[in-house]
Amino acid sequence: MKNFGYLIVACFVLSFTCTAFGEIVLPNVVGDPYEDDREYLTIEEFKVYVLPVQQGDFRGLTLAQLEDERLRAIRKVTAQLKLAVSVLPPDPINELRTRVVFHMDDTCESSGNEEIAGKNVKTGKVYYSPLASKNGIDRKLGQISIRCYSSFVHEFPYKGIVLHELAHAWQDLFLPNGLKNNKVKAQFEWSKECLHTQTSSYWKTSAVEFFAEMTCSYFFRSKQVPYTDMLMSGKNKTLVYLAWQDPPRLDEFTPSVGSCPNETELTSNPETKSSNFASHDHD
Repeated sequence: MKNFGYLIVACFVLSFTCTAFGEIVLPNVVGDPYEDDREYLTIEEFKVYVLPVQQGDFRGLTLAQLEDERLRAIRKVTAQLKLAVSVLPPDPINELRTRVVFHMDDTCESSGNEEIAGKNVKTGKVYYSPLASKNGIDRKLGQISIRCYSSFVHEFPYKGIVLHELAHAWQDLFLPNGLKNNKVKAQFEWSKECLHTQTSSYWKTSAVEFFAEMTCSYFFRSKQVPYTDMLMSGKNKTLVYLAWQDPPRLDEFTPSVGSCPNETELTSNPETKSSNFASHDHD
C-alpha cells in the first residue's frame, strides 16, 4: 500500500512536470503547426493561420533553419497574445476573439532603401486590416498580419506589438464610425498640439496610431512617451477607459478643446486605472 501511494505521487509529479514544460514550450496552443491538413492554430482562443515557409531563402538558410524560425515566430505571437489577454478587459477580448484572425507567412519584402553587401534588405510587416464578411453576413471582421517569420523574430523587440494591433481592431470593429471615430480624432488633434511637444512620438502620426499607442501606454507600456499611464494626461486616460468598455461609452467623453495648459499639471494628474482594469507588471 505504501509503494502504491508513492506510485500515485510520482505519476502526479510527472504529469504536472510535463504540463508545465508543455506550457513553457508552446502555451495554450491547439494543433501542430507542422501538420499539413490543419488550417489554423488556436492561441489564447484566437485563430492563427500559419503558412509554410518558402523553399527559397535569400539568406541561404536551410529548410530546417527556416522551420525553426517559424516555430520561434509562433512562440513569440503566443507570448504577446498572452500579454494582451492578461492586460486588456476580458469582455472586449472575448468580442475580439469572434471577429479577428491572425495570418502569419514568410513573405519577406525588400525595404528598397537599405543595402547589405549590395543586396536589398529583406524585412517584414505587422499590420491590421479589415476583412470582407463571408457568406453574405453583414458583420465586420479584421485580420492581423505578421509577414516574414525571421523579421518578426529578430527585428521586432517590442513586446506590445500584438496589443497595439488589437487596439486597431477594437477601434475599427467596435467604436462608432470605426477608425474614423470623431472623438478619438478630436482628442488626437488637441494632444498632438499640446502634449509632449518636445518629442516626435509615433502616436502623433495619425488618430489611429494615437488610439493604439495610448492603449499600450494605459494597459502596458509603449516604446515612446508617454511610456505608461503615469505619464498620460487624465483626459487621454479617460478616453482609453471609456473606449475599452463593452459596449464603448464614448458618448460620455468630451474631447479637450482650447489652448494648451501647463503640461506638467496634465502629466502629474493623480488619476489611475479604474479598479475594473487591474494594473499588470511585465518584463
